[in-house]
This record gives sequence, C-alpha cells and structure tokens, in this order.
Amino acid sequence: MALDAGTRLIAALTRNQQRFSPILGFPLTTQNARSLDISVSNKELQKYKRHEDYVRTLDHANFIWLGGYGEERNIYAQSTSYSQTNRCIHLGVDITLKFNTPIYTPFLGRVHSFQNNNQPFDYGPTIILEHDLEENVHFYTLYGHLSTVSLENLTVGQTFEVGQLLAYIGDKSENGGWNPHLHFQIISDMGEMKGDYPGVASKIDAPTMLHNCPDPQFILGFPEKPIIY
Repeated sequence: MALDAGTRLIAALTRNQQRFSPILGFPLTTQNARSLDISVSNKELQKYKRHEDYVRTLDHANFIWLGGYGEERNIYAQSTSYSQTNRCIHLGVDITLKFNTPIYTPFLGRVHSFQNNNQPFDYGPTIILEHDLEENVHFYTLYGHLSTVSLENLTVGQTFEVGQLLAYIGDKSENGGWNPHLHFQIISDMGEMKGDYPGVASKIDAPTMLHNCPDPQFILGFPEKPIIY
C-alpha cells in the first residue's frame, strides 16, 4: 500500500536530518537553548495573568527558548479567530528572539508564497518556502511573525540557497501583536493555500493536522527526538 505524503515526508526528514542548515546561523544545543513550555499543563505559567509575563522571567541573556509543537495552549482565547473554532493545539515551534534577528534558509528552496497576515494575533508578515527533499518528497516551511521589510522585493519562485539570509524577526507593532519570536512550521501539503496556513488546530483536527505538519525538530535539531504523529 502506498504511503501518504505525510508519512513519506517524516521518513525522508528522518533520513536527511544532517543535511539541514541552522536557521539562526548557528546550531541550537543544550549549551545555548532551552525548551519553552506555555502549555496548559505548565503550573508555573498559571501563576501569571499573561503568558508574556511568564516568558519574561526566563533567562534570555544566556539561552534561546523554543518549543510548543503539539502543545495544548489557552493563550489563543484572546482572539475570536481561534476561540470561535476551538483551536488550541500548536502545529509549529516558537523561537523567542529579539526584533530584527536574521533568519536563514535551512534547505535549498524557492518562494511558494508570502503575504502580510495583519489581523490581530495572526502571523503578520509570512514567508512560505517549498523544497524538494528526495524524489517524490516535496514539503514546505513557514516563517511567521517576520518584519515587513522581509517581504520587500520577494517574488514567487525566487530561489534561496542553503544558509542564505531569508528574513528578519518582526517587532510587536508589525508581527501580529506578539512579543518578537519566530513561528517555524513544516508542512507536507499546502492544499490551495498561499501566504498562510493554520498554525493552531482544534483538538478534533489535531491528529490530521499534526501528521501533515511534522515536528520542526527534524530541521532544528533541538531539543530532543522529534515527536511523530
């Protein structure tokens, strides 16, 4: 029986993990990074009215904080676009970074689409690249909460080499209203969507959506073995 696209992609990502270049320009390791947990099960987070206040207590001077794949979160209740559809399962990884931090291409790709998703608590400026990993294995990477400058002079089909400068992290005033960070997501099948793709799913849709959006740890190489759905 033929494997579905998501299963083929997960297998190919597993075989090719050593081929990906660091999206921050340097590897993420236990020496410079820590796992970020803003899930409903984080009891420390529950002490704070806003998740941003909790995140500010973390040691950003010495570590980059990232995580969130497959997490159930309640932070999206502030936006009706999430709450009305009961979306609460995170499909990508969030990486806390300073405004204007450069982001680099992890693998040879070309611009599939881009747009400024400028509604409150949306992605803000977003770039989606498409990649050919192996024969008959095609996938996409999404970069959300970028600066508006990152979209200037982009063209659909434009090629980005491995390690090439792709974009910059956006400020809260332009990135959808979030504290500066990168939302990074792998997508197996974009369907007909362009410039946007859900980064959060409902509990009902989560198994299918997580299978279509494999764990970004395959590319990031941190913090542990990728979670497979």
